[in-house]
Amino acid sequence: MASQTLVVHERIGNWARHLRPRVAGWPVRLVETRSAADLEAAVAGVPCPLIVVDLARRPRPALEDLDRALGVAPGALALVLNPQSFDGVAVLARELGATHVIDGPATPPAVAGLLARWLPLAHQRAEAAGRPWTHSPAGNPEPWAWLAPDLLAPAGPEPTPRG
Repeated sequence: MASQTLVVHERIGNWARHLRPRVAGWPVRLVETRSAADLEAAVAGVPCPLIVVDLARRPRPALEDLDRALGVAPGALALVLNPQSFDGVAVLARELGATHVIDGPATPPAVAGLLARWLPLAHQRAEAAGRPWTHSPAGNPEPWAWLAPDLLAPAGPEPTPRG
């Protein structure tokens, strides 16, 4: 399975710290974002990213960030964490395009379990979009490099014809 992008959007790195060891063996690239601009940049050009948005105590700015991100990546699978159980947030988040909302406290194993179920779906959606791989950060090998390493290797000197 090709690598998918998992974006954890939160003001403090709490969820990223809990999820990173749980997804270490998964075919995902975990990206932490703190601002709307970073979130948009992380999902831009990614066919079906997985997004976790922690509303914490600031639901409005976090939902605005989610709205902007889903405008850039409408095929994303987005999980909204609403630990304070703010009234009306679940409905609004779903109207914005969230795939699922967890009201109240959520545990890292429960969140990781949900993401594990979404991962094959994200991969299928990415393949259906005709772009099975996410963009590679600068310096990382292209995801198809393992398919034909000889074709990507620098060519040696051309043999001289005998005649």
